[in-house]
Amino acid sequence: MRLKSVYRGSDYFEAQLLTGLMEQAGLQVYLQGVALQGGLGEVPAIGHLTIAVNDEDQNRALEIIGAYERGDFALEGVQE
Repeated sequence: MRLKSVYRGSDYFEAQLLTGLMEQAGLQVYLQGVALQGGLGEVPAIGHLTIAVNDEDQNRALEIIGAYERGDFALEGVQE
C-alpha cells in the first residue's frame, strides 16, 4: 500500500472537514501534521497539514476536494 498526498495546507478546520468528507465516502485517510499545530506558536507555518490516502483512492479523494472547492457541500440557505 502506497500513500498519495492529496492536500497540503495550513487551515486545521478545512483539513478536518476534508478528512471527514473522505472518511464518509469510505476512504482511509491520514491527516498528518496536526501535532505541529500547537507547537508552532508565532512561527509562520504554511502547508504543515497534509492529507494522504491509499494510492487507489487518490482520484476519489481529489474528486471530493474538487466538490468541496466548488461548494457542492455548502448548506442551502446559508449566505456567506
